Amino acid sequence: MEGSAGSAGGARDGRRNQKLRTRRALVDAAAELLREGRAVTIADVAEAARVSPATAYRYFSSPQELIRETRTLLRTPDVTADLPADPAGRVDTVVSRVADMQLANEPAWRAMLGASLERYVRQSDGQEEPFPTRSRNRLDLSRTALDPLAATLPPAALRRLTMALTLVYGVEALVSTRDVCDLEPEEAKDVMRWAARALLDTALREETEN
Repeated sequence: MEGSAGSAGGARDGRRNQKLRTRRALVDAAAELLREGRAVTIADVAEAARVSPATAYRYFSSPQELIRETRTLLRTPDVTADLPADPAGRVDTVVSRVADMQLANEPAWRAMLGASLERYVRQSDGQEEPFPTRSRNRLDLSRTALDPLAATLPPAALRRLTMALTLVYGVEALVSTRDVCDLEPEEAKDVMRWAARALLDTALREETEN
């Protein structure tokens, strides 16, 4: 009896591990397609992961789900590592690192933005249960960059600066600088850095004048 129970448990563990490996293979394949600037379809991802489309659909019901899952593979985890002590240096470092990361994988980040916009439409039409369409990662990055100013700026002023800073970098700023302004990557990054520093200087100047 003990041997049978152990065998059953081992079989369950084996199936669970196989499912995890299949899911990871699908996510890895989707991430590679994004890096190559190719459209993500369930059929193409299944082929790259060497599983059948039917199997892929058991894990992900749409390409948008797959794209959202790839975020952890495309995000640099150390954006806030070893930040300078001064607020200006912290802001410039965070904005520069995010710009470098996203401009280096521009097709992937555009695809993820598109998936978020499509999810918003589906929720608005009642096709999908309400769920945050975007993460708050960038807002958290802005808060971390501006953290030393908590003792300098009033809460309302710091909040306004945090929200304004969050507008001038990230994937939406990438699309604006590249598509609307028709800037090359280096100039796009420079404009984001300049805008971030201008916001910081303005907030500090206003506080000094008050």
